[in-house]
Amino acid sequence: MARLTTNLYLIGFLSLSFISSCYFDNEEELYGNQVCDTTNVTYNGVIKPIIESKCATIGCHVANGSANGIFESYANVKDKVDNGSFANRVITVRDMPPGSALDDCQIQLIQAWLDAGAPNN
Repeated sequence: MARLTTNLYLIGFLSLSFISSCYFDNEEELYGNQVCDTTNVTYNGVIKPIIESKCATIGCHVANGSANGIFESYANVKDKVDNGSFANRVITVRDMPPGSALDDCQIQLIQAWLDAGAPNN
């Protein structure tokens, strides 16, 4: 009987130890809001990689894609910037890209680039 009680305590202790060690923290809770550096936003270094990974993907803003506009070059992106549809869909409405939303920092970087006149740099 004593051995059974000891085993039950041991199993309970190990179970509690295991359960309390398994948890998931939110990165923002752990590290606070990270500062998004928008001081040196360039098309080639910052904006183009966002567009390539989120917009100019298979089936979307590429040749033979289903989306309105091709974003495979600066000139193509700039056309959508100039007519206002890029900022409207990405910054204002925030329905682009569908299914893989931009994070707050990416939005801030794009806004900084747009505010600077969307230069090809």
